[in-house]
Amino acid sequence: MSTTSQDATGVDHDNLRHVVITSTCFAFILSTTAVGFRILSRKINGTGLFIDDYLMLSALLEQQSNHAWKLWEWGISIAGVVLLYNGLGTHIVYVKPEQLTVYLKTLFTGSILYTLCVASIKLSILMLYKRLFPVKPMDIAVKVVSMIIILWAACGILAGCFTCIPTEKLWNPMIPGGCMDLGKFYYGLQIPNIVTDAIILVMPMHTVWGLPISKAQKTGLSIIFVLGFLTLIFDIVRLVSLIDLSKAGDDITYTQVNPSVWTCIEPAVGIVAACLSNMRPLFKLVHRKVWMRHVGSTKNTSQQEIVGSNSEKRWTRDTTRDTPSPTLHSQTTHSQESPA
Repeated sequence: MSTTSQDATGVDHDNLRHVVITSTCFAFILSTTAVGFRILSRKINGTGLFIDDYLMLSALLEQQSNHAWKLWEWGISIAGVVLLYNGLGTHIVYVKPEQLTVYLKTLFTGSILYTLCVASIKLSILMLYKRLFPVKPMDIAVKVVSMIIILWAACGILAGCFTCIPTEKLWNPMIPGGCMDLGKFYYGLQIPNIVTDAIILVMPMHTVWGLPISKAQKTGLSIIFVLGFLTLIFDIVRLVSLIDLSKAGDDITYTQVNPSVWTCIEPAVGIVAACLSNMRPLFKLVHRKVWMRHVGSTKNTSQQEIVGSNSEKRWTRDTTRDTPSPTLHSQTTHSQESPA
Protein backbone atom coordinates (compact mmCIF):
# COMPACT_ATOMS: atom_id res chain seq x y z
CA MET A 1 0.00 0.00 0.00
CA SER A 2 1.45 3.36 -0.97
CA THR A 3 1.68 6.01 1.69
CA THR A 4 0.34 8.75 -0.56
CA SER A 5 -1.84 9.02 -3.63
CA GLN A 6 -1.61 12.52 -5.04
CA ASP A 7 -3.03 13.95 -8.25
CA ALA A 8 -1.60 16.77 -10.34
CA THR A 9 -2.97 19.38 -7.90
CA GLY A 10 -1.07 17.85 -4.98
CA VAL A 11 -4.18 16.65 -3.10
CA ASP A 12 -3.44 13.60 -0.97
CA HIS A 13 -6.38 11.23 -1.50
CA ASP A 14 -5.13 8.91 1.24
CA ASN A 15 -5.64 11.66 3.82
CA LEU A 16 -9.23 12.86 4.24
CA ARG A 17 -8.66 15.08 7.26
CA HIS A 18 -9.64 18.19 5.31
CA VAL A 19 -13.13 16.71 4.83
CA VAL A 20 -13.53 16.19 8.59
CA ILE A 21 -12.23 19.68 9.39
CA THR A 22 -14.62 21.33 6.92
CA SER A 23 -17.70 19.46 8.15
CA THR A 24 -16.82 20.03 11.82
CA CYS A 25 -16.39 23.79 11.34
CA PHE A 26 -19.60 23.96 9.30
CA ALA A 27 -21.62 22.13 11.96
CA PHE A 28 -20.09 24.15 14.81
CA ILE A 29 -20.73 27.57 13.27
CA LEU A 30 -24.16 26.76 11.81
CA SER A 31 -25.68 25.27 14.96
CA THR A 32 -24.22 27.87 17.33
CA THR A 33 -25.37 30.79 15.16
CA ALA A 34 -28.89 29.39 14.83
CA VAL A 35 -29.37 28.91 18.57
CA GLY A 36 -27.82 32.32 19.27
CA PHE A 37 -30.28 34.01 16.88
CA ARG A 38 -33.15 32.10 18.48
CA ILE A 39 -32.26 33.39 21.97
CA LEU A 40 -31.74 36.90 20.57
CA SER A 41 -35.21 36.76 19.00
CA ARG A 42 -36.70 35.92 22.38
CA LYS A 43 -34.96 38.95 23.88
CA ILE A 44 -36.17 41.22 21.08
CA ASN A 45 -39.71 39.97 21.54
CA GLY A 46 -39.52 40.61 25.29
CA THR A 47 -40.50 37.06 26.24
CA GLY A 48 -38.63 34.61 28.40
CA LEU A 49 -37.35 31.24 27.29
CA PHE A 50 -39.89 28.47 26.81
CA ILE A 51 -39.38 24.77 27.39
CA ASP A 52 -38.67 24.24 23.69
CA ASP A 53 -35.86 26.82 23.94
CA TYR A 54 -34.28 25.02 26.87
CA LEU A 55 -34.49 21.73 25.00
CA MET A 56 -32.81 23.33 22.02
CA LEU A 57 -30.11 24.69 24.29
CA SER A 58 -29.66 21.20 25.69
CA ALA A 59 -29.14 20.01 22.12
CA LEU A 60 -26.23 22.42 22.03
CA LEU A 61 -25.19 22.47 25.67
CA GLU A 62 -25.33 20.14 28.63
CA GLN A 63 -24.50 21.33 32.11
CA GLN A 64 -22.51 18.78 34.05
CA SER A 65 -22.71 18.17 37.78
CA ASN A 66 -19.35 19.90 38.19
CA HIS A 67 -20.84 23.03 36.56
CA ALA A 68 -18.60 22.74 33.52
CA TRP A 69 -20.27 23.06 30.15
CA LYS A 70 -20.20 20.07 27.89
CA LEU A 71 -21.58 20.40 24.40
CA TRP A 72 -23.95 18.04 22.61
CA GLU A 73 -23.58 19.36 19.06
CA TRP A 74 -20.29 20.93 20.08
CA GLY A 75 -19.49 17.63 21.80
CA ILE A 76 -19.96 15.83 18.51
CA SER A 77 -17.65 18.38 16.89
CA ILE A 78 -15.09 18.06 19.68
CA ALA A 79 -15.25 14.28 19.40
CA GLY A 80 -14.58 14.72 15.69
CA VAL A 81 -11.47 16.77 16.48
CA VAL A 82 -10.22 14.11 18.94
CA LEU A 83 -10.79 11.43 16.31
CA LEU A 84 -9.04 13.62 13.76
CA TYR A 85 -5.88 13.86 15.83
CA ASN A 86 -5.91 10.14 16.55
CA GLY A 87 -6.13 8.77 13.03
CA LEU A 88 -9.50 9.69 11.49
CA GLY A 89 -9.05 10.23 7.77
CA THR A 90 -5.85 8.19 7.49
CA HIS A 91 -5.34 4.49 6.91
CA ILE A 92 -5.20 2.38 10.06
CA VAL A 93 -1.74 1.00 9.24
CA TYR A 94 -0.32 4.47 9.91
CA VAL A 95 -2.09 4.91 13.28
CA LYS A 96 -0.11 4.21 16.46
CA PRO A 97 -1.61 1.66 18.90
CA GLU A 98 -2.07 4.24 21.67
CA GLN A 99 -3.81 6.60 19.20
CA LEU A 100 -6.10 3.79 18.08
CA THR A 101 -7.14 3.15 21.69
CA VAL A 102 -8.08 6.82 22.14
CA TYR A 103 -9.84 6.73 18.76
CA LEU A 104 -12.02 3.74 19.68
CA LYS A 105 -12.88 5.14 23.13
CA THR A 106 -13.95 8.45 21.56
CA LEU A 107 -15.94 6.61 18.92
CA PHE A 108 -17.77 4.82 21.72
CA THR A 109 -19.12 8.17 22.99
CA GLY A 110 -20.37 9.11 19.52
CA SER A 111 -23.60 7.11 19.60
CA ILE A 112 -24.45 8.58 23.03
CA LEU A 113 -23.76 12.19 22.04
CA TYR A 114 -25.55 11.84 18.71
CA THR A 115 -28.63 10.18 20.22
CA LEU A 116 -29.01 12.76 23.00
CA CYS A 117 -28.50 15.66 20.59
CA VAL A 118 -31.07 14.40 18.08
CA ALA A 119 -33.59 13.51 20.80
CA SER A 120 -33.31 17.02 22.28
CA ILE A 121 -33.94 18.59 18.87
CA LYS A 122 -37.01 16.43 18.26
CA LEU A 123 -38.48 17.11 21.72
CA SER A 124 -37.87 20.84 21.28
CA ILE A 125 -39.85 20.85 18.03
CA LEU A 126 -42.68 18.88 19.65
CA MET A 127 -42.90 21.30 22.58
CA LEU A 128 -43.05 24.15 20.08
CA TYR A 129 -45.96 22.43 18.33
CA LYS A 130 -47.75 22.03 21.64
CA ARG A 131 -47.29 25.72 22.45
CA LEU A 132 -48.30 27.02 19.01
CA PHE A 133 -51.23 24.69 18.43
CA PRO A 134 -53.05 24.27 21.79
CA VAL A 135 -55.67 21.85 20.52
CA LYS A 136 -56.41 18.39 21.88
CA PRO A 137 -55.39 16.33 18.79
CA MET A 138 -52.01 18.05 18.65
CA ASP A 139 -51.54 17.64 22.41
CA ILE A 140 -52.18 13.88 22.18
CA ALA A 141 -49.90 13.52 19.15
CA VAL A 142 -47.10 15.40 20.89
CA LYS A 143 -47.32 13.20 23.97
CA VAL A 144 -47.31 9.96 21.96
CA VAL A 145 -44.42 10.95 19.69
CA SER A 146 -42.44 12.35 22.63
CA MET A 147 -42.76 9.04 24.46
CA ILE A 148 -41.56 7.17 21.36
CA ILE A 149 -38.53 9.47 21.06
CA ILE A 150 -37.61 9.11 24.75
CA LEU A 151 -37.82 5.32 24.50
CA TRP A 152 -35.78 5.37 21.27
CA ALA A 153 -33.08 7.51 22.90
CA ALA A 154 -32.93 5.30 26.01
CA CYS A 155 -32.69 2.10 23.96
CA GLY A 156 -30.11 3.64 21.60
CA ILE A 157 -27.87 4.73 24.47
CA LEU A 158 -28.25 1.39 26.23
CA ALA A 159 -27.41 -0.53 23.05
CA GLY A 160 -24.47 1.78 22.37
CA CYS A 161 -23.07 1.17 25.85
CA PHE A 162 -23.32 -2.61 25.42
CA THR A 163 -22.33 -2.97 21.78
CA CYS A 164 -19.59 -5.19 23.16
CA ILE A 165 -19.63 -7.19 26.39
CA PRO A 166 -17.52 -6.30 28.24
CA THR A 167 -17.50 -2.70 26.96
CA GLU A 168 -13.68 -2.62 27.11
CA LYS A 169 -13.62 -5.03 24.17
CA LEU A 170 -14.54 -2.06 21.95
CA TRP A 171 -11.02 -0.64 22.29
CA ASN A 172 -9.24 -3.81 23.41
CA PRO A 173 -10.42 -6.51 20.99
CA MET A 174 -8.00 -9.13 22.35
CA ILE A 175 -9.86 -9.65 25.62
CA PRO A 176 -12.56 -12.41 25.81
CA GLY A 177 -16.14 -11.40 25.04
CA GLY A 178 -18.45 -10.69 22.14
CA CYS A 179 -19.89 -7.80 20.10
CA MET A 180 -23.22 -7.38 18.33
CA ASP A 181 -23.62 -7.09 14.57
CA LEU A 182 -22.95 -3.42 13.81
CA GLY A 183 -25.20 -3.46 10.76
CA LYS A 184 -28.20 -4.49 12.88
CA PHE A 185 -27.30 -1.90 15.51
CA TYR A 186 -27.21 0.89 12.89
CA TYR A 187 -30.55 -0.20 11.40
CA GLY A 188 -32.10 -0.31 14.87
CA LEU A 189 -30.81 3.18 15.69
CA GLN A 190 -31.50 4.99 12.41
CA ILE A 191 -34.81 3.56 11.17
CA PRO A 192 -36.82 4.85 14.20
CA ASN A 193 -34.90 8.13 13.84
CA ILE A 194 -36.01 8.46 10.20
CA VAL A 195 -39.62 7.48 10.96
CA THR A 196 -40.00 9.95 13.84
CA ASP A 197 -38.45 12.73 11.73
CA ALA A 198 -41.03 12.06 9.02
CA ILE A 199 -43.88 12.08 11.56
CA ILE A 200 -42.69 15.35 13.13
CA LEU A 201 -42.38 16.92 9.69
CA VAL A 202 -45.99 16.20 8.66
CA MET A 203 -47.68 16.71 12.06
CA PRO A 204 -48.46 20.45 11.74
CA MET A 205 -49.00 20.66 7.97
CA HIS A 206 -52.80 20.38 7.97
CA THR A 207 -53.13 22.99 10.73
CA VAL A 208 -50.54 25.41 9.33
CA TRP A 209 -51.77 25.49 5.74
CA GLY A 210 -55.30 26.09 6.94
CA LEU A 211 -54.29 29.28 8.75
CA PRO A 212 -55.33 32.65 7.26
CA ILE A 213 -51.76 33.89 6.83
CA SER A 214 -50.05 35.86 4.08
CA LYS A 215 -48.20 34.35 1.15
CA ALA A 216 -44.89 35.58 2.59
CA GLN A 217 -45.54 33.74 5.86
CA LYS A 218 -46.46 30.59 3.97
CA THR A 219 -43.24 30.91 1.99
CA GLY A 220 -41.26 31.15 5.22
CA LEU A 221 -42.99 28.06 6.58
CA SER A 222 -42.24 26.26 3.32
CA ILE A 223 -38.53 27.00 3.73
CA ILE A 224 -38.62 25.55 7.25
CA PHE A 225 -40.37 22.41 6.00
CA VAL A 226 -37.81 22.06 3.18
CA LEU A 227 -34.99 22.18 5.73
CA GLY A 228 -36.83 19.58 7.81
CA PHE A 229 -37.14 17.39 4.73
CA LEU A 230 -33.44 17.92 4.08
CA THR A 231 -32.70 16.63 7.58
CA LEU A 232 -34.77 13.55 6.76
CA ILE A 233 -32.67 12.98 3.63
CA PHE A 234 -29.49 13.33 5.70
CA ASP A 235 -30.85 10.69 8.10
CA ILE A 236 -31.12 8.25 5.20
CA VAL A 237 -27.69 9.17 3.81
CA ARG A 238 -26.15 8.63 7.25
CA LEU A 239 -27.79 5.20 7.53
CA VAL A 240 -26.40 4.18 4.13
CA SER A 241 -22.91 5.38 5.10
CA LEU A 242 -23.10 3.47 8.41
CA ILE A 243 -24.13 0.25 6.66
CA ASP A 244 -21.25 0.70 4.21
CA LEU A 245 -18.95 1.20 7.21
CA SER A 246 -20.10 -2.06 8.80
CA LYS A 247 -19.08 -3.90 5.61
CA ALA A 248 -15.88 -1.98 4.89
CA GLY A 249 -13.41 -4.16 6.81
CA ASP A 250 -10.80 -3.25 9.39
CA ASP A 251 -9.60 0.09 7.97
CA ILE A 252 -12.00 1.95 10.26
CA THR A 253 -9.97 5.15 10.65
CA TYR A 254 -10.25 5.75 6.91
CA THR A 255 -13.74 4.41 6.16
CA GLN A 256 -15.22 6.25 9.18
CA VAL A 257 -14.91 9.62 7.42
CA ASN A 258 -18.32 9.66 5.68
CA PRO A 259 -20.33 8.61 8.77
CA SER A 260 -18.42 11.18 10.84
CA VAL A 261 -19.25 13.93 8.36
CA TRP A 262 -22.97 13.13 8.34
CA THR A 263 -23.01 12.71 12.13
CA CYS A 264 -21.84 16.34 12.40
CA ILE A 265 -23.95 17.87 9.64
CA GLU A 266 -27.31 16.16 10.23
CA PRO A 267 -27.93 17.53 13.77
CA ALA A 268 -26.65 20.96 12.73
CA VAL A 269 -29.19 21.22 9.91
CA GLY A 270 -31.88 19.93 12.28
CA ILE A 271 -31.04 22.67 14.78
CA VAL A 272 -31.27 25.35 12.08
CA ALA A 273 -34.61 24.01 10.82
CA ALA A 274 -35.99 23.97 14.36
CA CYS A 275 -34.76 27.51 15.13
CA LEU A 276 -35.85 29.28 11.95
CA SER A 277 -39.51 29.49 12.91
CA ASN A 278 -38.51 31.31 16.12
CA MET A 279 -36.43 33.99 14.40
CA ARG A 280 -39.30 36.13 13.11
CA PRO A 281 -38.75 38.98 15.65
CA LEU A 282 -35.12 39.18 14.52
CA PHE A 283 -36.08 39.21 10.84
CA LYS A 284 -38.66 41.95 11.50
CA LEU A 285 -36.09 44.04 13.38
CA VAL A 286 -33.56 43.70 10.57
CA HIS A 287 -36.26 44.59 8.04
CA ARG A 288 -37.29 47.66 10.02
CA LYS A 289 -33.84 48.92 10.95
CA VAL A 290 -31.91 48.13 7.80
CA TRP A 291 -34.22 47.60 4.85
CA MET A 292 -36.79 50.27 5.72
CA ARG A 293 -34.05 52.76 6.56
CA HIS A 294 -32.47 52.16 3.18
CA VAL A 295 -35.81 52.44 1.40
CA GLY A 296 -36.72 55.53 3.44
CA SER A 297 -33.46 57.29 2.64
CA THR A 298 -33.92 56.48 -1.03
CA LYS A 299 -37.46 57.91 -0.94
CA ASN A 300 -36.30 61.05 0.87
CA THR A 301 -33.57 61.62 -1.68
CA SER A 302 -36.05 61.18 -4.53
CA GLN A 303 -38.53 63.54 -2.88
CA GLN A 304 -35.82 66.17 -2.37
CA GLU A 305 -34.86 65.91 -6.01
CA ILE A 306 -38.51 66.27 -7.06
CA VAL A 307 -39.04 69.25 -4.72
CA GLY A 308 -35.84 70.85 -5.94
CA SER A 309 -36.84 70.35 -9.54
CA ASN A 310 -40.32 71.79 -8.95
CA SER A 311 -38.87 74.80 -7.10
CA GLU A 312 -36.49 75.46 -9.96
CA LYS A 313 -39.35 75.29 -12.44
CA ARG A 314 -41.50 77.66 -10.36
CA TRP A 315 -38.60 80.10 -9.94
CA THR A 316 -38.00 80.04 -13.67
CA ARG A 317 -41.66 80.67 -14.44
CA ASP A 318 -41.91 83.47 -11.83
CA THR A 319 -38.77 85.15 -13.09
CA THR A 320 -39.96 84.94 -16.66
CA ARG A 321 -43.34 86.38 -15.71
CA ASP A 322 -41.99 89.30 -13.65
CA THR A 323 -39.21 90.38 -16.04
CA PRO A 324 -40.42 92.07 -19.28
CA SER A 325 -38.90 90.91 -22.50
CA PRO A 326 -36.43 93.22 -24.30
CA THR A 327 -38.76 93.57 -27.27
CA LEU A 328 -41.71 94.60 -25.12
CA HIS A 329 -39.54 97.09 -23.19
CA SER A 330 -38.26 98.60 -26.40
CA GLN A 331 -41.73 99.01 -27.82
CA THR A 332 -42.99 100.64 -24.61
CA THR A 333 -40.11 103.14 -24.52
CA HIS A 334 -40.60 104.01 -28.16
CA SER A 335 -44.32 104.66 -27.70
CA GLN A 336 -43.64 106.90 -24.72
CA GLU A 337 -41.12 109.02 -26.67
CA SER A 338 -43.39 109.43 -29.72
CA PRO A 339 -45.38 112.77 -29.95
CA ALA A 340 -49.06 112.54 -29.21
